Amino acid sequence: MKRYFLFISFLIIILTSCRTTVKTADNNDKNPLDSVSTSAPPEKTEKIISLEEFRNSNIDFNILSQNQQNQLIDSMILKMNRDEKIGQLFILAVRHTANGQPAYETDDYIKAFMDRYLPGGIILFSINYKNPDQTRTMIQDLQDYSPYPLFVTTDEEGGKVSRLGKTKGMEVVSLPPASELAAHGSAELTEFAASVLAADMRDLGFNMDMAPVADLRHKGSHDIIGTRSFGTDPELSAEMTVSFVKGLQDGGISSVLKHFPGHGNVSGDSHDGAVTSLSSSKEFSEREFTSFRSGIAAGADFVLTAHIAAPALSGDSTPASLSPVIQTEILRGQLGFQGLIITDAMDMGAIKSLYSPEEASLNAILAGTDIILMPEHIPSAQQSIREALQDGRLSEDRLNLSLKRIIKLKFQKGMFNSNYDYIKKISITDKTKLHEVLETRLKTE
Repeated sequence: MKRYFLFISFLIIILTSCRTTVKTADNNDKNPLDSVSTSAPPEKTEKIISLEEFRNSNIDFNILSQNQQNQLIDSMILKMNRDEKIGQLFILAVRHTANGQPAYETDDYIKAFMDRYLPGGIILFSINYKNPDQTRTMIQDLQDYSPYPLFVTTDEEGGKVSRLGKTKGMEVVSLPPASELAAHGSAELTEFAASVLAADMRDLGFNMDMAPVADLRHKGSHDIIGTRSFGTDPELSAEMTVSFVKGLQDGGISSVLKHFPGHGNVSGDSHDGAVTSLSSSKEFSEREFTSFRSGIAAGADFVLTAHIAAPALSGDSTPASLSPVIQTEILRGQLGFQGLIITDAMDMGAIKSLYSPEEASLNAILAGTDIILMPEHIPSAQQSIREALQDGRLSEDRLNLSLKRIIKLKFQKGMFNSNYDYIKKISITDKTKLHEVLETRLKTE
């Protein structure tokens, strides 16, 4: 009997031990200690996307992680040779072809121009426009020929600065001057007007507009900007600037806030020679910067720097387009602008009367500029960048900083995707309806 009880006791111990072992291994065990892991969870690894996969799969760049975006941007820059990198820093005009004839097509002369300078963008003028079909073909051919997508732009502010709207037969809305738009007092109307313009521009193949003018108007002897400005009231000007930016950019056209730090209160016309702003530091901060701040907050892709000295800001007579204080400390630092800084046209009197093409271009980049617009002499301007990279005055890191901004924006706009349409066609019927609606609203509101 004693042996029997010993046997039963031993069996109970064995069964209890086995039961405990099974329960511990059970994933449904409710003991909270069982869920505590003594080892770190495996790290998630993000998929590396190649440029080829990105292009062929038409991936939306804007939904990628920051690391994936940076990897694509870096990969694109690594593909570029030195001359291609330098070329991205320039937006150039192609007014004429061989024998001084107007450039209406991407002929062999224009192709040789593109091969030599490898620009990151092209600006067209009234002289380039014959009719809509000709303009579309020229722009599409430029894009097809360029090794990298181009910014294609023009000056289309409305009023007297309307390269397309004032060219007969181009089927582009001719907007009233900014001052007249602002006089309606309707931000929604201004946004609608800009959206109609954006549709017309995309219909031709443009992706960038040198507008809006964010300068505050100063009436009197120093009223150089005039009706190109939204007016003298900082708050109204800021509201209209935001609306114009939204109308353009929602329609696929990059906007350009100009002419930073403010061209309204100046001593002359920078097209002709050296110009100085008469505004104080307080006036800049409280008035001149208002529209620029608002336009930046609205997401403007570009800010264009003026060829005006602003001693109240910089402490010297250096034009804003060449001033590190105005560009890097104020525009980047104080106003927080993270987009692309572009100069005003570098063949204007305020620059070429004081600086060589080499000095102007290099100083602009060193000051913080990303894109140089229309240098007086292209070979000299590009060579100055090339030599500065070789002798160390311009670092590769500084060059890449601008390249990353340029390439990033082109990625964001979808320009590296295989399904990107450089031309977004709109039927003449729809275009006519939009123009009629806008015309009616401008007359009645």
